Amino acid sequence: MNSQAQLLEEDRRSRERALELGSFIVEAPAGAGKTELLTQRYLRLLAVVAEPEEIVAITFTNKAAAEMRNRILVSLERAAAGEQPQAAHQRITYALAQQALAAGTERGWQLIAQPARLRILTIDALCASLARQLPFLSRFGVQPKIGDDPKRHYEEAARRTIALLDEAGAVGEVVAEALRHLDNDAQHLAKLLTSMLARRDQWLRHTVAHGTRERSAESARGLGLLVQRDLERAVACLDAGLQSRLMPAARFAAAHVDGETPLARLADWNAPLPAIPEALPQWRALCDLLLTGKGTLRKKFTVNEGLPPGKESAVHKQALLDCLAGLSQEQADAIARIRKLPDPRYSEEEGRTVAALAVLLKLAAAQLWTVFNEQGEADFVEVAQRALLALGDEDTPSDLALQLDYRIQHLLVDEFQDTSPTQVQLLQRLTAGWQEGDGRTLFAVGDPMQSIYRFRKADVGLFLRAADTGIGRIRLQRLRLCRNNRSGAALVDWVNHSFAGIFPAQDSVTSGAIQYRPFVATREQTGANAGVQVHAIVFDRETSAEDAGLHEAQRILEIIAHERAQDPAGKIAVLVRARNHLDALVALIRREQPELRFAAVEIEGLAARQTVQDLLALTRALLHRADRVNWLAILRAPWCGLKLADLHALAADDQMATLWQLIGDAERLQRLSADGRQRLAHLRGVLAEAFAQQGRARLRRWLEGVWLQLGGAACLQGPAEIADAQAYFDLLDELEAAGRFRLDRLEQDVAALYAAPDAQADGTLQFMTIHKAKGLEFDCVILPGLQRKGRSDEHELMLWEEVALEGLSEQLVAAPLRKRSFGNSGSNHGSAGNDSAPTPYDYLRLLEQERSANEAARVLYVAATRAIRSLHLVGVAKTNDDGEPVRPSGTFLGLLWDSVAGDFAAAAAGGNLAVAAERAADRQSRFVPKLVRVSAPAVAEILQQAAPPQPPDAALAQAGAAQAHGGETADPLAASVGTLVHAYLEMIARSGTAEWSQQRLDALQPAMALWLTQRGHSGAVAKQGAAQAAAIVQATLASAAGRWVLQPRPDSAAELAVARLAGERGRENVATHIVDRCFVEDGQRWIIDYKTTQLDDADAALPGHAERYRAQLERYARLFEEEGLPQRLAIFYAAHGRLVELADLPAMAEGGILNT
Repeated sequence: MNSQAQLLEEDRRSRERALELGSFIVEAPAGAGKTELLTQRYLRLLAVVAEPEEIVAITFTNKAAAEMRNRILVSLERAAAGEQPQAAHQRITYALAQQALAAGTERGWQLIAQPARLRILTIDALCASLARQLPFLSRFGVQPKIGDDPKRHYEEAARRTIALLDEAGAVGEVVAEALRHLDNDAQHLAKLLTSMLARRDQWLRHTVAHGTRERSAESARGLGLLVQRDLERAVACLDAGLQSRLMPAARFAAAHVDGETPLARLADWNAPLPAIPEALPQWRALCDLLLTGKGTLRKKFTVNEGLPPGKESAVHKQALLDCLAGLSQEQADAIARIRKLPDPRYSEEEGRTVAALAVLLKLAAAQLWTVFNEQGEADFVEVAQRALLALGDEDTPSDLALQLDYRIQHLLVDEFQDTSPTQVQLLQRLTAGWQEGDGRTLFAVGDPMQSIYRFRKADVGLFLRAADTGIGRIRLQRLRLCRNNRSGAALVDWVNHSFAGIFPAQDSVTSGAIQYRPFVATREQTGANAGVQVHAIVFDRETSAEDAGLHEAQRILEIIAHERAQDPAGKIAVLVRARNHLDALVALIRREQPELRFAAVEIEGLAARQTVQDLLALTRALLHRADRVNWLAILRAPWCGLKLADLHALAADDQMATLWQLIGDAERLQRLSADGRQRLAHLRGVLAEAFAQQGRARLRRWLEGVWLQLGGAACLQGPAEIADAQAYFDLLDELEAAGRFRLDRLEQDVAALYAAPDAQADGTLQFMTIHKAKGLEFDCVILPGLQRKGRSDEHELMLWEEVALEGLSEQLVAAPLRKRSFGNSGSNHGSAGNDSAPTPYDYLRLLEQERSANEAARVLYVAATRAIRSLHLVGVAKTNDDGEPVRPSGTFLGLLWDSVAGDFAAAAAGGNLAVAAERAADRQSRFVPKLVRVSAPAVAEILQQAAPPQPPDAALAQAGAAQAHGGETADPLAASVGTLVHAYLEMIARSGTAEWSQQRLDALQPAMALWLTQRGHSGAVAKQGAAQAAAIVQATLASAAGRWVLQPRPDSAAELAVARLAGERGRENVATHIVDRCFVEDGQRWIIDYKTTQLDDADAALPGHAERYRAQLERYARLFEEEGLPQRLAIFYAAHGRLVELADLPAMAEGGILNT
């Protein structure tokens, strides 16, 4: 490894050269300050260009573009203000900014006042701009918008492509051939086509010429070259000298086996095997001799390998063992790889299938273009493809390309390791007219060790290729930064030591392998917990994943608590490979530490939350009355809560009728309990009205209204569940407005919903995926779930590999997915009748798996390098029969095993195994699930009896009725707000004021607005009314009078309904009186009526206003005459928080106004 002094010197020289006017590609590791270098480069170029638009800087995200623009402008502003910094690198930036300002002043740019002249944009924005400038050549016409969900367009295009089966002629036969290849599984074919369309920029240009005999022959040659490369690696391990030593034993073994076995092919082995595909049979035979079935070097030889017991055989056995003893594991792997190499030829059936699938993919791409045109949308791939069309090709560039060739003098590309083939092709078109020495420059910066976006079609091999051969005609000088300005020395030393063994030994364009590049820490080490800490959790092999996950989550909480105690203001990040790796941790926090606030962006999916599941079931049931499962779900949902016994009595013996029909069967309902009948009666009434109104309103309003009438809002517990329900209804609105609502896709659409981040989190604790964390830094990083595996690559319809043949341009190796047939359940089999032989598809998939494995190491590197001060590694290992921890393959822990194996061995040996299992079992035994008493809902009970959706004029009718019956006002909103406030005051009187806070009222405002909307008020008016109602209730709770009126008492009632006969004798009617509040205090009966009126000059106006209701209160007083208690009558003005007593009744004491 290079010394630190050498690395620092290389870093210094690279930073100096990066400011020269040449073309460079710069490797900048994590924390190296590449954004600062890009800023310096941009400022340097501003000093030499005629116009600032001659410089174009390209990034991959809007955030990165904004950051670069901001840094440049801040640098210019500081230079203009003369604010010279102290740090050495900032002084360089300051000097360059001064030069740029001087040039701008001389040429009248005014960049600080006109920052739009700085051309810093994302590559997607650049492509859109190019396509927009030449709509005819790009074939876009009107610029489409970028769709939020392009997958649905891929799915539609795939469906239309398969529908071409009914077409006569060649088109229909192509689809038929593809279906035959997949055992007529149209659904599987549609899924494969959908996946391929997302990556069409990688294969579309190759499908044009594929299918001819010449192209098939070239593909076979390309495959042969790939096979030859692997054989050359094997020859490097088994050189001519070693092979000569193996020959006698191999010939002896071949002579002692059946002549039909592969090993017999070594009977005449007298010369070293060459690295050519034609020698594959002999190479495979040698593998059988030297390797076990699992691919490891043999430690003994038996008669099965042609080496029976005997003296002569013993000599050959020892010779073989001596030869193998000198081979490393890496050499053994290179030899074992030979078994995975296919014969470099295509069967007639494979060639025919490749040609058919190439045509099918072209048809699918054409269908996708049609879908895009119909919808007025496109994806980023399409925009990039149209940008290339707008530029023309190298031989016939368009006018736009020639114009840009004249205007663009300098290109800067950030995060170059994340480029795709199409994006590199775009750079080639933009620089096609550049000549060496013409003063134009290309500057690319990136870190190949941080290339982690293969799922976005990024190819780290492009970085390596550009560094070796340049981009188009531009040759790039390779520079390397070697400083890490982010992490402390202990962290950097650990990363250098650990990842040198994790990363491949050498770079490889084919396999996407990147050799590790060490760097030097420049940051002072601070803090008691600085460095890397391994938290080894060991269980026996019988321990369930749930137990292990629970213990791991508890350990993470302990780490968080410890880190916060050490540094309360420090930023902590919990980074995971996949969102679901946080499930156990989040569940534990919700259950045991709900006060722990954390920020989690797109982590908690809403699809698994009960509120959304209930709404989804309600939607599917109402829109499909025969959907029995979801009808059963809504009968069990909190708003109905039918008991299992009643559910069984209702539906168990009739599987043919729908649940809606059974609910309407009066005879069947008699089987249910009284409670069950009552619950179903309410639900039946609501749904009957809902079905009568179906189709008369937008889907969201209709469904939301049904949910409210059923009492769904009353079952919600807190603001989070209200937000979940709101997000679901917003999704329905969005889908319907866009014409994309489909019941069969609704579950997929809901799966894309995530809980909103906690607004109360202060940002010091964050949960996110590693990919989301790229580019960020935290004081403390916790990496849990090291034992978990990542997502495996799915099988594609076809696999492709570009191979450079000598004397020719890059050629394509294509292989179709193995044919599915009866008996193999979709598993693959080889060609030419040999089921065990690897096929070209197997080999290309092997290359993809190797790229994925190499990227996994880079993902782990990105995670580890986010830490400034401390890194915590949390993993779970299970033991073998000997009680030793086992290395979990295919995981981050497996990659790190050489560095952490000692920690796990110590944990197992130290008795932590038993302790861990005991603690997990103890937590589970003590766990008591949180129970929610639905009968005491968190929102007003009035929401459980919401009226059917009403037209806007219904509110006016309600207001008129309210006034006719003695209401306070004819204002529709005020009447509804009054009703709502009465309902909340009733709840408060029953539950006590202590449970009602300002925060709770704020959280309930959306529920209030929903109720008001159902009363016929518009959305804006309902929101206003909800705010008024919440303010009135809060004013009540804030006043001494309000709290006194609402406090619990032994003999009290709220909204008491009393029925009395009224009218002349013989013609009496039953009149019902509703008393808002009554109770006995100090031996006196208080009778109080609520008013929500707000009056100006309340002190003067309230007594007179209260007199208007004397007759009403005296009528209420007569209802309690038989008690014989003294009575006190009063009006409580909730908005003012004042109690006004009517004091001149004979039975009342001296009255007055009770103030707040």
